[in-house]
Amino acid sequence: MCPQPMPKIALGQGFAREEAMKKLLAIVLLGFLFLPCVSDAASPQPGRPVQDKPENTLNRVTVISVGLEGTDSIGARLGTRLKERFNQSSLFTLNDDEEKDIPKLYLQLETKPEFPGRPAVGSVYSVCWVFKQGKGYLGYLLARDLGTVDSESVEALVDRLVERTDGIAAKYTSLWK
Repeated sequence: MCPQPMPKIALGQGFAREEAMKKLLAIVLLGFLFLPCVSDAASPQPGRPVQDKPENTLNRVTVISVGLEGTDSIGARLGTRLKERFNQSSLFTLNDDEEKDIPKLYLQLETKPEFPGRPAVGSVYSVCWVFKQGKGYLGYLLARDLGTVDSESVEALVDRLVERTDGIAAKYTSLWK
């Protein structure tokens, strides 16, 4: 038996394949060379100022109603400062109109003098956060807090209560939808 001759490949076929591979390799290498330039352009340069574009990530505004009960002066100041802070905040809409039939968060604050003989020394407070779907609906207790406050710590307590109210509103945000 005689070995069969090898099939002949046309000279143009192998050459075209090699040229295509060289072009593909050149494109890949150029891509790798320009990749650092593209990533550097996207990152801020140390000498260049970064454009200040605040993102509006918080799209929730909670309707809140603050109920006050108590006769002591420190408690009255606490309730007034709470209402002022909610009114100034962009996270809350202060709404004391009971006639509006909308879901809202009620913050019920009750205060009493810590020492009945000396009402200016301190105050005992109780706060309940209640959700109501609307007028005539049963309220749902979401959270509560109890403590004492004196005239020097009213502002710190207001900050803490507003922060806690925002946390409660964020936690139960599905109730307002």
